[in-house]
Amino acid sequence: MPSSENFDPARISTTDSQVFGIRASVKPNDGFAAVMGSDWETTRWYATAEERDRVLKTIGSRHEFSRIGDTPAVSYVPVERSMNG
Repeated sequence: MPSSENFDPARISTTDSQVFGIRASVKPNDGFAAVMGSDWETTRWYATAEERDRVLKTIGSRHEFSRIGDTPAVSYVPVERSMNG
């Protein structure tokens, strides 16, 4: 496999001209925003869309040890970026 997860797209090991990411951001009006700030976001990058999509299927799911009624406080969106500029 050509890559592992990385927060810096330039460090992804790939021969493709694109990298594929998951942008995580705080959901509006969530208590987590009081701690992190309502504009908090981060992006995790992957070498292939398949690798990104495999992670995306599980990253936002409810943790098996969560309390009843708890839901993830973070929104996850797939993104792409050209490495040429």
